[in-house]
Amino acid sequence: MYRNSILLILFAVLLLAVIWFRSLPGQAQPSEQKQTSWTPATPVRTGEFRGVSLQLHHAQNDHPYETFISEIARTGANTINLVVHGYQEDVKSESIFLDNRKVPSDEQLTRLIRFAHAKKLRVMLMPVVLLARRSGSDWRGKITPDSWDRWWEDYHQFILHYAHLAGENNVEVFSVGSELISTETQTARWKALIAQVRRACPSRLTYSANWDHYETPKFWSELDIVGMTTYFTLAHGTKPKLREMLDSWKKIKADILRWQKTVNRPILFTEVGWPNQVTAAEFPWNYYASPDKPDPQQQADCFESFFRTWGNEPAVAGFLVWEWRNDPNLPIDPQKDTSYRPMGKPAMNVVQKYFLAPTPITETQPVNPEKSVSLFR
Repeated sequence: MYRNSILLILFAVLLLAVIWFRSLPGQAQPSEQKQTSWTPATPVRTGEFRGVSLQLHHAQNDHPYETFISEIARTGANTINLVVHGYQEDVKSESIFLDNRKVPSDEQLTRLIRFAHAKKLRVMLMPVVLLARRSGSDWRGKITPDSWDRWWEDYHQFILHYAHLAGENNVEVFSVGSELISTETQTARWKALIAQVRRACPSRLTYSANWDHYETPKFWSELDIVGMTTYFTLAHGTKPKLREMLDSWKKIKADILRWQKTVNRPILFTEVGWPNQVTAAEFPWNYYASPDKPDPQQQADCFESFFRTWGNEPAVAGFLVWEWRNDPNLPIDPQKDTSYRPMGKPAMNVVQKYFLAPTPITETQPVNPEKSVSLFR
């Protein structure tokens, strides 16, 4: 009797130890390690998301975010991407923190999500890591902490915090990361995180890959949507023609679609944007290239070339224009504002034309498997 009791106690202690270890951040469960493909319960439809990104850089409770959300709703968009930021000191830092001066509180973010839903907008929530201090060409794609274990522990907490909030507020799409190039080969860690996010959040899940790095992640099978930016070089020189941009997109599109068949997931272009600058087509990722040389027509042509190329592509779940204003005092004069913001510029006319165009497959009609190669199943 006594011996049996001892055995039962030892078994209980062992069981509790296993449960504790498997609950630690970054610990992949055996079932997670075996998981090779996630099948979304709700199919993603062609052209389902037509939206704009709004970066939430201000924490003041009276900041006019509702005004900006209302402006986005009036463009004809059906989706808003709310971008929240965690910070690490520099590329070597192991800690991620929230700056209460810049990051809206959970209560404020909840209010904004509900306000967007009331405006009939789908919501994507995208937590992004920024560097508090940058040196030279440093950015989040180059982070190399001294301890990856400690960095991932913080990143788990950061992402899961917002995943829970997304789940509680019925967010339609949640991004588990954005352009974290130096982490993307750590497949087991990513799969472990995604599995935890699944338990916290029923939203469709994506990851926003850099335009030149979308083939590197090997965890696309665990997500519902392939996210990628659009900062490809479309032309050279400061006076490119629309035809030149369209020709460049042909090869880019062929390469993307050829690769996409290998991952069997629809694409969401998470950052569709070009700065209002003479170098927009050549260096779309570099908004410091010519900040004193606006070119509103080139910015508009870049958008036009994108939408002509991708607007009716069955493999595309949608696009998110980068970006809307987040400060009421920012100028919107097309001859002064050389930022990505399309509002008040010829580019906005192009964007709205495609926002309001009929979708090739309606939101209530299932995607034709023969046309989509079963990408949305």
